[in-house]
Amino acid sequence: MVYGWLDPRPAPLPLNWTLRILGYGNLQVTGDPEVRRRVWHFLDAGLRAGTLAPVIDRTFAFEEIVEAHRHLESNSQIGKIVVTVRH
Repeated sequence: MVYGWLDPRPAPLPLNWTLRILGYGNLQVTGDPEVRRRVWHFLDAGLRAGTLAPVIDRTFAFEEIVEAHRHLESNSQIGKIVVTVRH
């Protein structure tokens, strides 16, 4: 797994690895109703059981959307940025 693509520096890969690169596209999940159903059940079960627990960096009210976007652009967050909407 290669991570850190937000870092503007080149991400070197060791040349002595047996390398296999696989791409993933969101349409692989969203384009197939059966796959979408399985993904939804997997995520729902994980969130309910607590085995999937997203890390939240900061929460903003919708009225603070500009500040939330600036925080996102700063790339200083660790975790998710949540924007709440009152309805």
